[in-house]
Amino acid sequence: MNRKLYFKLAFTNIKNNRVMFLPYVITCIVIIALFYTINSLVNAKSLTSISGGNFTIDVMKFGSLMFTVLSLFFLIYTNSFIFKRRKKEFGLYHLLGLEKKHIKKLLMIENLMIASISIISGILVGLVFNKLVGIFMFGMMKVSLVLEAISFPAVYKTIGTFIVIFIIIHFTNLKQIHSNHVMELIKGSQIGEKEPKVKFIWAILGGTFLLAGYILSFTVTDPKEELSALIMAIVFIIFATYLLFIAVSIVLLKLLRKKETIYYRKENFTLISTMLYRMKQNAVGLSNITVLSTATLIVMTTTISLYLGINTMLNNTFQYDVSIKNEAASDVIGQQQLQILMDSNKEKYGVEIKTPISYRGGQFAADLTGDGKEEYFFVLPLNDYNELTKKNIQLEANEVLLLQDEETATLQAIQLENTSLKVKDTVNELPIDTSKTNSKEAHWIYIVAPLTGELALQLDIENSLTMYQVFNLQGTKEAINEFSHAIVNESQTISNVDVEAKSIYKESLLVRFSGLLFLGVFISTVLFAETALMIYYKQISEGYDDRKRFSIMKKVGMNRNEIKETIRKQTLIMFFAPLVVALLHLAVGIPLVIKIIGIAGMDNWIITLGSAIFASLIFIVIYGAVFIFTEKSYKKIVER
Repeated sequence: MNRKLYFKLAFTNIKNNRVMFLPYVITCIVIIALFYTINSLVNAKSLTSISGGNFTIDVMKFGSLMFTVLSLFFLIYTNSFIFKRRKKEFGLYHLLGLEKKHIKKLLMIENLMIASISIISGILVGLVFNKLVGIFMFGMMKVSLVLEAISFPAVYKTIGTFIVIFIIIHFTNLKQIHSNHVMELIKGSQIGEKEPKVKFIWAILGGTFLLAGYILSFTVTDPKEELSALIMAIVFIIFATYLLFIAVSIVLLKLLRKKETIYYRKENFTLISTMLYRMKQNAVGLSNITVLSTATLIVMTTTISLYLGINTMLNNTFQYDVSIKNEAASDVIGQQQLQILMDSNKEKYGVEIKTPISYRGGQFAADLTGDGKEEYFFVLPLNDYNELTKKNIQLEANEVLLLQDEETATLQAIQLENTSLKVKDTVNELPIDTSKTNSKEAHWIYIVAPLTGELALQLDIENSLTMYQVFNLQGTKEAINEFSHAIVNESQTISNVDVEAKSIYKESLLVRFSGLLFLGVFISTVLFAETALMIYYKQISEGYDDRKRFSIMKKVGMNRNEIKETIRKQTLIMFFAPLVVALLHLAVGIPLVIKIIGIAGMDNWIITLGSAIFASLIFIVIYGAVFIFTEKSYKKIVER
């Protein structure tokens, strides 16, 4: 065969199989466009100039790696659907005189044509999409940045990555051609039609794994400390999902078949029989759809929750608009310079300083509760406490006050090395910034103690005090932000001074979690594209297989309406069973998601629940649209 004939035949094959190839190519283009967009953000120099920009770049680098893995497995998986439907075609080519080497060359040219169209179109779409993403992303970040019109490093990486992926796909096709006998190719799409056997042990294991996974997801209290339990819960639920469709579904269908009052009704007879024969072949596919749907819902819920929970994280971290820390409490000159700096800038930007508080304190770490674990604690001198509260509390040398929380409420004494200190009382609040009590990283204990007491002597607190100043600001958002940036930048010229501002931290959070949200949207898009394409190919494959069965049913007396009703019921069950199970997994997983994002300081469960509902509604709408589209294609094939 000459080269022109190969190309002509390859083009004709793609055209004749466009029902299979067109969704595949469109999905490839979308994935490549998103991959280019992510890598253009990785190379965006403008991101490095803003607070939190480097975090976003790191997130996008991780996303690029994840995209590569997802794309490889997804395209190999979906390509296998197309190959399976074409096995008979390749077998006929072989019978007509084409050798396997000719078929392999034909497949190579087809793959080359699809790869060229997908990569070129994907990058072109990515160039347009990248501009839109830049506009929306920087709008969400509330910063003014411009992405380059074209990122050549992203172009090179996209081309190189997907050339390798398409080469791997080609070799998987060659392997199947090489390993199959000609008769196996001809019968390829008809393999696996035996009625599945009942596997009670697998069904019991499926129920056990599901229950164990759900229990673990509820009992994990600290995902960071109990990582092994978290991973175990995920593994159990994934295994249970596969066993649910592979074994439990067969058991249920066979139990229904034994119920004569149900099975021998004309509206159920064909449905149950067909479902039994189809479930063995489609159980793994349905499980894959469920797992991908669950992953999509979890990713959407998590990233939306983090973005919408920025204010919650901000308030948990900052109780005041500005926090200033002078490492040397006795540094009078540094404090005077800082005061001059604040006075000049508040006049310049037109802001007022409200509720200013100054106090001394020290941060330490030791095992205070005798549980063998080191606690972090902050010591506030008794004089500073009395001055701030306008009280005259008296403490003996071996007495302390504690800020009350779950851990300190029952403490009668604290231990520091060999010294026991009596807890005279606990207070509900302190007139200082105690935001660290909400820290997910470590528990902080706040202590009020006299500078002449035993605790102060043990810690040599006189020589390790730090001066703290906190205050709120009144003015426009722009003025407060400009003032905050000014004092943070200019304070760097004063030694031993560290200034943190709420508005600057919010900018950082917006940049970080906007990037994370966009990555979540990108990954959700890929996961849903995988899900939709998997559903589409499953329905098309079932359509061709079921057409013969329903043709036989017509001959034995089933009318058109009965066939349509059977098709509708089967399609609804096969389509929405994965969705129902995925939504169940999400519902059970919401408490675990709350705990995971709580590590970042986002502890507002209402936002997480709302995000889960929103993600579910969006997913159901898109899933429903896929159902309507694929159901039409299925009916056309079956009723033809």
